[in-house]
Amino acid sequence: MLNDHKINRISLFSSIILHIGIVIFFFLSFSEPINITETMAPVPIEFSIKEIVISKPIPKKIAMISTDPSPKPPKTAPIKHKDDRHKPLLDSHKEPYYPKEAINFSLEGTVIVNVLVNTQGRVSEVTIVKSSGHSILDKAFISTIKSTYIFKPKRVDGVNVIDTITLSHTFNL
Repeated sequence: MLNDHKINRISLFSSIILHIGIVIFFFLSFSEPINITETMAPVPIEFSIKEIVISKPIPKKIAMISTDPSPKPPKTAPIKHKDDRHKPLLDSHKEPYYPKEAINFSLEGTVIVNVLVNTQGRVSEVTIVKSSGHSILDKAFISTIKSTYIFKPKRVDGVNVIDTITLSHTFNL
């Protein structure tokens, strides 16, 4: 009975015999050597370069005409509290891990993401703005943000509000 090892040996041997036979056939069929010393006249090629100039259109000025006859009241400046923040601030985090597969294949890149921070300073949603080009690196950064990043949320008039912040991380070896 034939096992896998014997079948592999037989197929390898028959493949070698077949290839040797094909090589011998081609050597015998081309008994007359091919002469490559003949020179051929060059083929003329005609071409022309055309310069194309594209001018930018001039933007038209549009006059804004108000149809509302009532004048708008002047805006009053909001009262600034001493603890107001105009954007979320990073309170604590850990560095993203470098996936082993990415290290093995020498993958590098920069990931840029938008992070939606809720009123408690936790991450609600992460969206990729610019990928590193490797999904494994993108996923590693996103999972690190979701699991370890804590923010001080944006604060307006002393009240925490939901806002987004853009973060980036460069993976390099």
